[in-house]
This record gives sequence, C-alpha cells and structure tokens, in this order.
Amino acid sequence: MPVLFSDPIFILFLGVVAVVGGIIGLKLHPFLAMLLAAFVVAFLTPAASIEQFALSKGGTAAAALQLSKKSIGERIATEFGNTAAKIGILIAMAAIIGKCMLESGAAERIIRSILRAIGIDKAPAAFLVSSFFIGIPVFFDTVIFLMMPLAKAISLRVGRNYLLFVLSIIAGAMMANSLVPPAPGPLFLAGAMQIPVGLMIVSGSILGIITATSGYLFARWLNRRMEIPVRDSLDAKIEDIRMVAEKEDSQLPSLFVSLLPVVFPVFFICADTFLNLSKDGAAPTGFAGVLTSIVHFFGDKNIALMTAGILAIPTSSSRH
Repeated sequence: MPVLFSDPIFILFLGVVAVVGGIIGLKLHPFLAMLLAAFVVAFLTPAASIEQFALSKGGTAAAALQLSKKSIGERIATEFGNTAAKIGILIAMAAIIGKCMLESGAAERIIRSILRAIGIDKAPAAFLVSSFFIGIPVFFDTVIFLMMPLAKAISLRVGRNYLLFVLSIIAGAMMANSLVPPAPGPLFLAGAMQIPVGLMIVSGSILGIITATSGYLFARWLNRRMEIPVRDSLDAKIEDIRMVAEKEDSQLPSLFVSLLPVVFPVFFICADTFLNLSKDGAAPTGFAGVLTSIVHFFGDKNIALMTAGILAIPTSSSRH
C-alpha cells in the first residue's frame, strides 16, 4: 500500500469525507454514513499501526498482534460495542428524557418560568451560563441532550433565535467541559502536568468564561445573518411542540416535576464528582456513610440518567 494511504492524517480525512459525503451526497442515515467511514478507516489502517495502538494502551505484545490480525468486521463490531458501553445508555435515556419533557409540556413549563423570571432578551445568556456550570461535572453530550429540548421549545414559542440558543448552549458546555475540572479532560491534564486541581479550576474558569463569552458574541453575530428554523426530528416533531406551546399553564406539569429529570442527574453527578475529589482516605461511617453510598450509587452517570428517565415518564400524566 502506498505511504500516502497509510498516513493517519490522510486516513482521518477520508473518514470525514465518507461521513459528510454519505450524509449530504448519498443521503444516507448518519448511522450508515459513520459505519461506512469506519469501514474505510479500518480498511486503510495498517496492521503495524493497530499493534502500536494496542501497545500504547497497555496491552501485551501477544494481544496487540492478535488485535492486528482480526478482520475489519471484527474490529468495527468490537469498537462499536465499546462505544455503546460508554455512551449507549446515556444516549438512550437522554432521548427518553427529551421526548417526555417535550410531549408532556415539562420543557414548556421550564421555558415559561425562565421567560417570566428573566425575560426573553436574556434567555440566550441564561442558556450560556446554565450550560457552562452544568458542563463542568457533566459530559458535553449529556448537557446537549438535556438542554436541546428547552432550546427547541423556546424557539418555537418566540418564533426566532434557534441558532442563537443552540450555539449559546454549545459555547457554554464546550468551554466548561474542555477547561474546568472536574470535567474528565482538564482533570487528566492537571494530573499529567502536575497542576494543583484548585489552580486548574480557577484558571480554567477564568479562561472558560472568556472563551464562552466570545462564543456567545459570535453566536449573536451569526444569528443576525442566518435564520435557522427549528426542523422536524424523530424525537421532536414541530407540530407536537407547537401544540404543547399553545396549552394553558394549568395543563402543564408543575415546575418541580418538570425540573426533576434535569436537576436529579446533574445534582448527583456533581455531588459524586466532588466527593471523589475531596476523599482523604478515611471512609465515612454512620449516617454520613449511608449518604455517601447513596450519592455514589446515583452519581454514576448511567444510573443517574436511567433514574432521570424513569422520573421523566410520569410528567406526561401529571399534566392532567
């Protein structure tokens, strides 16, 4: 195989082309486009690179050699399973939470409360700040899944600014998740570079606020030049959201019930993260030990999102 075809940058480029070309050019479902890209990347990746990757992850020479000899289909299926193990439950439960919040009117109730409290002009800034603080302990994709239903609902209610709302959420969540511990990336960086976690939190927060604000200003500039409407999606039909937006307050779930599917996972994931950071080696006993065990149990991201999904289901009946 020519050297060019085995270059990692070239392989990455072809993978991106396969995804974008498959979705836009061939009109494939994103899953099929990404599967096509995985096949292209797996086909072009040389066996020596696969062995080197396995060794860099701490595998033995024999295991690395065995991995390099696996078929393309086996490697794709294995990595698909690994990815599903990491985020499969999060995606499924977040989709359930979003669907329940939209159809039940829980998202609409939250939006009406936000508009009454701060006004429509400050709603984008509220999305930016909320996603920034939620994005510190919670994975970026989880923040998007939790907040996107709110962006769709408020955009349909006010009839504009969908792009601004979405970009505000992305700017806040991305900068916090990239720069501020206890987000996994910054926490790893602090350990690798021997930076005190407290210093990393302070400096990362300052830099994150600056970059997130820059992203927010860019979002406002772009929003004035591009009108992006809310489009139909499998989990949220525009007509369904619009019907909920026209309901009276008495037909919507209470604010407490509406917030519970969002606040519950955020609270327990945050609490578990900070408990792990503050460990001093001595396990708490008695009532404090029981509380700690409860926080650790519900603080697992999979358990937190599954519980939130269960809590979201009754919202559809509570509006009656």
